[in-house]
Amino acid sequence: MKDFMNGYTNQMQQSLLSLLGVNSVQGAAEDGAPFGRGTREALEKFLSLAASFGLKTKVADGYFGYAETGEGELLGIPFHLDTVPFGEDWTASPLGEVKDGVIYGRGAEDDKGPAVAVLYALKSLLDEGRTPRRRIRLIAGLNEESGWKCIERYLATEEIPALSFSPDADFPVIFAEKGVLHACVSLKKPSEILSFTGGERVNMVADRAVLEVKTLSDAAFSKCLKGGVKVKFIEGGFRLSAEGVSAHGSTPEKGENAILKILYAVKSSSEALADLYDFFYLTDGSGLGLRMQEEQSGALTLNVGKVHTEEDRLVFSLDIRYPAPHDEAELLALLQKAFGEDAVITVSGRHLPLYVSPSSELVTGLLSAYNEVTGENASPIAIGGATYARAFPNAVAFGPVFPGEESRIHQKDECITVAGLVKCAEIYRAALLKLAF
Repeated sequence: MKDFMNGYTNQMQQSLLSLLGVNSVQGAAEDGAPFGRGTREALEKFLSLAASFGLKTKVADGYFGYAETGEGELLGIPFHLDTVPFGEDWTASPLGEVKDGVIYGRGAEDDKGPAVAVLYALKSLLDEGRTPRRRIRLIAGLNEESGWKCIERYLATEEIPALSFSPDADFPVIFAEKGVLHACVSLKKPSEILSFTGGERVNMVADRAVLEVKTLSDAAFSKCLKGGVKVKFIEGGFRLSAEGVSAHGSTPEKGENAILKILYAVKSSSEALADLYDFFYLTDGSGLGLRMQEEQSGALTLNVGKVHTEEDRLVFSLDIRYPAPHDEAELLALLQKAFGEDAVITVSGRHLPLYVSPSSELVTGLLSAYNEVTGENASPIAIGGATYARAFPNAVAFGPVFPGEESRIHQKDECITVAGLVKCAEIYRAALLKLAF
């Protein structure tokens, strides 16, 4: 690997720790901070650093900000500084800690670490006195994990880049992303359920769940004990609680869903509970008749991200990642058929599929940069994750997770190695040289 970025290692590490030290989970709206004070503080820190490197900066009412340099046609690099909630049981500080060459913190990979890597990659080129042939704009969103209102505002008010890459997924380079459907399914609450709560975000595998039921069969009680589900006697019934392992909603098979853990334990108690488990336990959607796969963009995935009760209704929040050419209307029809006419199904979020030709300047340039730095002969890939790339024309996702690397995005102990951060910056530097200098 080339070593243009090694001299910036300490600066990058300290800058990332500074950003990780800001809790930028979406919070209550304030003047100038529609997504909470923490998101605005993270933006100010990033733009202040960029300005110290000589970039021009702008803040748009706390919805987003950007830093840019150069003249001419616009190359956009959209990323986000907001994060999902911390979760529990970290072995290092979620607000930033370095141990044994590893930087821990919520956002280390998703997406503060890559943002720092891109910024320093650009700085290294400017420090050499190079003049970009394209204008380079680093676009910082603040609502990626909770609705994309930041990018909606950007698209409505700002110049659209001619080409873009988002450092918010995987290497070597992603030419296709599955469509995303976030659906809320409201069902009549089975009579034996008193309440059911679990999960924090629809795009995270639920790592906590609590079910209160009126009765519990002997077989279900035994399954609870064997399966690690805690049982407590309460007035009028039983309280069951379970812990799982969180993971990104696009890869539910990598986590352990606490909602499903409880449903499995109690499914012998009633036909209604068995039906709920059978609907959701297969992450390919087979239980709901959703199984589908395409050669280019892969197979559909299903994640049950949240559950809660509303009076006599039971509401599940589903994260469905589907391959093109399938569409939302088809999925909604299949869901209605599976759950029946009494189910109320609403859409809480959506992203259309993305596809950019593997032979385009953008994909070939980024792939060449990756292969030159790593010495590999990799090919472009398709993923289930949803990145800012799909919000822009002629845009793809590019890093920071390397092939075969264990990722803890949306999990406890999210981290990036110091060496990995430097390697990312080296690749982004090579990409900027090819696309903008």
